[in-house]
Amino acid sequence: MTASIQQAVTDILRVCQPHRIILFAEKRTMATGKLKSFSLCVIVPDGTDCRHLRPQLHLALSVEVPVNLSIYTAEEWADLLEDETSYAAWIARKGQVIYESET
Repeated sequence: MTASIQQAVTDILRVCQPHRIILFAEKRTMATGKLKSFSLCVIVPDGTDCRHLRPQLHLALSVEVPVNLSIYTAEEWADLLEDETSYAAWIARKGQVIYESET
C-alpha cells in the first residue's frame, strides 16, 4: 500500500469509525507508475448520514492525488451484496480490504 493510500485511511479514521475500507481502483502513469488517483469504498455503521459524511471526508483528506469515495452503511452494503450485478458486489469481488475494524 502506498503512503498516499495509507494517509487517506488515517485521515478517514480521524473523521469516522468505519467497519471497513476497501481499495478498488488505482490510476497510475504509464511511464513511471506514479499514483495519479485512487478509489476507496467506506462502509460505515448503520444510522450514519452518508450525504453529510462524504464532504467531511473529502475535506479531511490530505493526500496530493484525487480520491474517489463510495460510502455505504453496513445495511446498504449487505443489501447490495445480495445482487451480484450491483456496483457494491463488483467492489467486493475486485477490491482489497485495507482496513477492517476489530469490533
